[in-house]
Amino acid sequence: MDISNILNSLSPIIVCFSGGKDSVAMVLYLLELGVDKDRIHLHHHDVDGRGEKLFDWACTESYVESFAKHFDLKLFYSYRKGGIAREIYRNNESKQDVYFQIEPGGEFHIAPSDKKFTNTRMKFPALSNTLNTRWCSGSVKIDVIRTAIAHNPAYLGEIFILTGERRQESANRAKYEQWELHKTNSKSRSAMAFRPIIDWTEQEVWDIMKRWNVEPHPAYHLYFSRCSCQLCIFNDSDIWAVINTISPEKVIRIANIEADIEHTLYNKLTIAQKVLAGNLPGDLDPYWIAQATTKFTAPIIRLTEWVLPVGAFMKVRAGAA
Repeated sequence: MDISNILNSLSPIIVCFSGGKDSVAMVLYLLELGVDKDRIHLHHHDVDGRGEKLFDWACTESYVESFAKHFDLKLFYSYRKGGIAREIYRNNESKQDVYFQIEPGGEFHIAPSDKKFTNTRMKFPALSNTLNTRWCSGSVKIDVIRTAIAHNPAYLGEIFILTGERRQESANRAKYEQWELHKTNSKSRSAMAFRPIIDWTEQEVWDIMKRWNVEPHPAYHLYFSRCSCQLCIFNDSDIWAVINTISPEKVIRIANIEADIEHTLYNKLTIAQKVLAGNLPGDLDPYWIAQATTKFTAPIIRLTEWVLPVGAFMKVRAGAA
């Protein structure tokens, strides 16, 4: 298969849209190819599940909304109630229900979880590439989009589901296929998963953002090389030093959860010790601290000359790969 399958179709294109550089580049690529905007459905998962804004960036929803509004694209939200924090505290109970939108800006529909299946979590996700133990990605992202697709009557017949993984990111992602059947494929739904930028380099990602003059997510201006959850378990100590500087209340909250469930975010290492092991990679711009930790109000299209953010090509790890 190739990109012509998408270009020559009239089917919905479901884009898993985090607001990170790869998902932005993916959408800009579709626009450069001339894909009808009406077919592009941006789906953003709230990893905090409309509960306390803890693991995600405070600015992310306003950033993705600004992007969708500027490019006149449909934006849909979905989440598992309570998100990561609620799942951490799951104790002899089922997963929380999934909430999703069928129309942009519309009411949230509920897909109930299977109440017959119960278990206990009471721990943080593990620092692992195995999604069974690094359960955060599966529980609040992968399972959520599958549920939203499976319960949306508009997603019958042929659909495409696009994600922004790139082989350059890790040895694990280097093994990914560009095309494959999506898990929601069924007798009533021909669902194909497609990774359109899987062979792109990071340079190509920044190049397309520069061509369109799109402002990157504020995380990249604060030394984050990837825009995953702000409190991603894969963050290096230096990134935790940044977090402790710009969002100290979140570090305190994680420390309180560690004490509460008697389990640390890192094996045999408390969050306080993780922070102390790090050093700030450089000076932090107060403007971008404010944009990252509150509402994104900067122009989504840069009004001055586009500049590469300080997080570009950073070797300090921020986010899962």
